[in-house]
Amino acid sequence: MVDMDPLELYRWAVQDPETHAEVLRIMYLCQNPGRPAVVLREDFAGTCADSVAWVALREGRRAVAVDLDGPTIAWARQRAERILGGRAKDVEFIVGDVLDVGPPRTPRADIIAALNFSVFYFRDRETLHRYFKHAGECLAPRGLLVLNLFGGADAMQPRTTTRTVTPTPRLPNEEPVPPFEYIWEERSYDPGSAAMDSRIHFRVPDSASPGGYREIRDAFRYDWRLWPIEELIGELHAAGFDDVEVWRHTYDAAEGGEGLFLGPVPLSELAALDYWTAYLLASRTTTEAGVGPGR
Repeated sequence: MVDMDPLELYRWAVQDPETHAEVLRIMYLCQNPGRPAVVLREDFAGTCADSVAWVALREGRRAVAVDLDGPTIAWARQRAERILGGRAKDVEFIVGDVLDVGPPRTPRADIIAALNFSVFYFRDRETLHRYFKHAGECLAPRGLLVLNLFGGADAMQPRTTTRTVTPTPRLPNEEPVPPFEYIWEERSYDPGSAAMDSRIHFRVPDSASPGGYREIRDAFRYDWRLWPIEELIGELHAAGFDDVEVWRHTYDAAEGGEGLFLGPVPLSELAALDYWTAYLLASRTTTEAGVGPGR
């Protein structure tokens, strides 16, 4: 049985790496028909689950996973070795700042993914611009920067949501953990600075605790700035990305297979929603993005 440590719980509750890998593949092919992506760079990688899934799902792929936290990267490396075996060598784990790590230390990436709303870590415009500029320099020609974010009026209201997570492994050698509860808390939001204090808590089975469960409070804490999507698009253009698209990935169970959608949407579609999640896809149509092969 896998220990129910916070990183393992986070991987199951928050991430869907196999879906992310497929979504990223489709996004890149839509931008570059007939030219499959090979090198993924995962910024703010944490558990590095997206990098592991990227490599696991197709031969010949490579990934670079970058995160500041050394113990988390060490945990991720052990997980990769368990799941990928000898192919774990195709994932390069780097303890470092996403603002600094890049060529020639690392290969230029076909895709840079900064998911799990990581762009909100940047609290000031200067650092945000620096990251976008650096990401452009780390991409191979025709490369793609992918961010995800959320917004809407409801996103600015304190709230707590709880759901039960039942882990279902999809990769070899990945062991499940017992069902548990994931609790997302948006504790506070300051409209003046757009600062948001958010927390993740877990409620896990524990026979030694009253009621058979125990809570892991503040397993993860996020001190974010909730950037408006229009400002992010503007900063991407200012950093040299001349093609920026808003994509959504939605599913309406009532419509069955017809309810599946992944693709670009007009910005106006988000304005009509009280709460939304979306991707930003940024690329350069000029030859300035990278100066060498991404492989």
